[in-house]
Amino acid sequence: MIPMQAHGGFAGGGGADGAGGELAARKRPQASLDAPSGPQGAPLPCVAYLYDGTAEGLFSAIFDAYVFHEDPEDFFCDGSYQPRLGQSSRVIATDEEKALRVRRGLVRVGGSKVFRAALHASLSDEPQAGAAVYRFVRYVMDDLGKRPSSARPFVMGQLAHPCVAPVASLERQVLNEAHRMKQFLRFRQKEGGLWVAVCNPNANVIPLVMDHFSGRFNTQPFAIYDEVHRVVGISQDGRWRLSRASAEAELADCAAEELMAQAWCVYYDSASIDVRYHPELRRQFMPMRLWGNITEMRRPRAHAIGEAALSGLPNAAVFIDG
Repeated sequence: MIPMQAHGGFAGGGGADGAGGELAARKRPQASLDAPSGPQGAPLPCVAYLYDGTAEGLFSAIFDAYVFHEDPEDFFCDGSYQPRLGQSSRVIATDEEKALRVRRGLVRVGGSKVFRAALHASLSDEPQAGAAVYRFVRYVMDDLGKRPSSARPFVMGQLAHPCVAPVASLERQVLNEAHRMKQFLRFRQKEGGLWVAVCNPNANVIPLVMDHFSGRFNTQPFAIYDEVHRVVGISQDGRWRLSRASAEAELADCAAEELMAQAWCVYYDSASIDVRYHPELRRQFMPMRLWGNITEMRRPRAHAIGEAALSGLPNAAVFIDG
């Protein structure tokens, strides 16, 4: 699915500072985005680019727009494409080298913040995200790239610019969704010691949260499964990778998991203040689309479960009190 993230790419592939990606970049010869090499095809006047839905695939497609001297109207994930009247299409294969060259070009001209903005926006599920990132890259490389470095403005501060504003908005949405995943992921312990969380984000944010959880789990193995994008992040011994997944693996919970889940629900309800219950505010900060994978929202209130939930748990009071 996301080969560069799995093998040391944009998101790092197992390191808090993305060291894997930097190493991969240093191993390749330096090249500029505005002087690509490769076969020159006949430009198509009205064309849509189809890619695999990954950040690497989108950056490969942007690179090929330079190769073919084309100005694509649309960028679509392959399989969701609905052509406009008279529009042709070009299927773009994901190429790690091409994506890295786009990365180096953006960092060289605009700095690392510009690259991260384009990367975060490319993870959005919005249909026009690909086209917005493409226009953003063209603005940075074709306009700002021709100016002396001392005359280049701070790109992400140009929030009124028609090429910058959409990417800034998409980046904000994606980072907000990544923040929600850090808040509302709930892990269950499976037989064998693996901890698994299932989520349904509205952006492909698993690459953005793996470093966060890998640092907290340390060497404890865990997996995060995105049931919307069919992506699973797997961490072991402090290193993580991403992979495609057709469905959630059927792994049995460990013997104490249900009891621990009930204990968590009791703690959740005992810490709440009923007189300050505000359902509209809760839905604002905890969207209902996430409730199906949140432990405390999948069962009746814990006071209805009663003390039976903790009857078999040793030192239950100590557990609840923290």
